[in-house]
Amino acid sequence: MVRKIIDSGILPEGSLQLLCGRAGGLLDVLGEQDSVAFTGSAHTAGVLRSSPAVQHRGVRLQVEADSLNCSILGPDVAPGAAEFDLFVKGVVTEMTVKAGQKCTAIRRCIVPAASADAVAEAIAAKLAGITVGNPADESVRMGALASLGQRDEVRKAVEALRSSADIVFGDPDSVEVVGADAERGAFLSPVLLKARAGAVEPHDVEPFGPVSTVLSYDSVEDAIALAARGKGSLAGSLITADAAVARQVVRGLAPWHGRILVLDAVAAPDSTGHGTPLPTLVHGGPGRAGGGEELGGLRGVLHHMQRSAIQGSPAMLDAITGG
Repeated sequence: MVRKIIDSGILPEGSLQLLCGRAGGLLDVLGEQDSVAFTGSAHTAGVLRSSPAVQHRGVRLQVEADSLNCSILGPDVAPGAAEFDLFVKGVVTEMTVKAGQKCTAIRRCIVPAASADAVAEAIAAKLAGITVGNPADESVRMGALASLGQRDEVRKAVEALRSSADIVFGDPDSVEVVGADAERGAFLSPVLLKARAGAVEPHDVEPFGPVSTVLSYDSVEDAIALAARGKGSLAGSLITADAAVARQVVRGLAPWHGRILVLDAVAAPDSTGHGTPLPTLVHGGPGRAGGGEELGGLRGVLHHMQRSAIQGSPAMLDAITGG
């Protein structure tokens, strides 16, 4: 792709370079007129923030880091409702597109306690239809992870999650694949877990792959508190047909999210989905998500003044904002 961009001549010569591998001492030569935009782990972001170039020479650093994004199912939505199906579809899509290797993927499914089993069963049924293997085969719906090392990291994350959650679909150590070798390729089964009461790990561990965890809540306030335990996320979504629920949840989530999608049957036909960034929307988030904004105008996010982009139907947005 980079070769094609350079060969096209649309950019000034030398303005685009591609480096594959470690950056070495690249940061050491940056100065006051330079800026760095980084997407990756919170650990590496911390290393960059401690660099003398950033701390002492004024190099501007824009970070998009780990994000334990969530999707919340409203208490008004029962199995069989259109919104219930939208929730399940959204979770499965975010788990399997790019094999879950997305900064906006849904890692936590926050659902009413009364519907938790039904949600887990519905998601598992959808995941059972996901064929894993060589994407060149038309029957395949999910390919491999980026590397064997990444697969090992996801397996470690799943093992950590199992300290307080049970696997309800998938096997992190075994997967049937089409048109490929399951061991030589970095293939992994989609894995869905259901958290036990008081689970901590789903709010701290990010499995950067096709993995998500179902968590139960007892009240809207409880759902908001669970979402906030992610300590800052890029994207969140709320599936509800109740405008009052939407208003309460969005106001509770806004300080912790860069972007929130409010989805009901009315908005669904025009929705771009939970994880789709648009140029007019914020793409970034506070706290754990890095504290930056790649899109949406302002370069940084001020504490307690986090801007959130809200997507939803006109009627739902009016209800949230009070007109």
